Amino acid sequence: MKKGAITSQFHTVSIYCLCFLLIAGMFLITTLVAAKTKKVLMLGNNITQVETATISKNVKKVQNYTFDYEVTKDPKLAKADAADFDILWLGQGEICEGGWRFTDQGSEAVLEFVEKGGVCIVVEQDHDDAVGCPTPWLPKPLNGDETGGAENFELTKAPEIRTLFTKPNKIERIVTNDRWHNPDKAFITLATVGKHLIAALLYHGKGAYIITAMQNESQAQLDTNLPFIENLLFYTATLQDEILAVEPHHKLAGTWAQLKMNP
Repeated sequence: MKKGAITSQFHTVSIYCLCFLLIAGMFLITTLVAAKTKKVLMLGNNITQVETATISKNVKKVQNYTFDYEVTKDPKLAKADAADFDILWLGQGEICEGGWRFTDQGSEAVLEFVEKGGVCIVVEQDHDDAVGCPTPWLPKPLNGDETGGAENFELTKAPEIRTLFTKPNKIERIVTNDRWHNPDKAFITLATVGKHLIAALLYHGKGAYIITAMQNESQAQLDTNLPFIENLLFYTATLQDEILAVEPHHKLAGTWAQLKMNP
């Protein structure tokens, strides 16, 4: 074979190889970008309009994650499918506000969403002493308490806290109200105000709950809480990607302390 023909074939093969590598590289980049996007279903706009609007407008990207939001007013949560959404946000007063507002279907939808690998974030609910706030949407007992507002808090020593109060923001204030107490031992308390918890983690099935007493009724409260909301969504995304893949879940507490992720 002539030298020119060999050279031509070599160039052709080289071009094919470069094209293959380029396409493979683009596919890999696309896959990595897609893996960093979290879809959030927010139950909201029945009690306050400012929470969903503020979060969906201001928290679109945190660190290496982007967040796509869809808002539903349906207390039956017909759209709450862990195959379609990564995070379920139960908004301000959507469960309890002046009485029980949820439905049996909604409670079952939350339990199933978390059991199948979703992460559910719970915002402050109205724990009226005369009415109470049932928690059939939780797999373990937890009681609400009608309390006054507060912005201070104390962290526990639980290693599961990780970046929740430090990344991307150092959190010094959170507006809270009607906090939680008497948790089942399965809850991992992360932060407290006196005898009440304002942040806790609970594993269930292939997913988890993150319980907060964060109050988002007004724009001023949301403006104060926005740095914590950014941290909370980043924490949740990291939790789902890097922790919930570890099986079985009864080993997760020890695994969490050992893993060195997102220092």
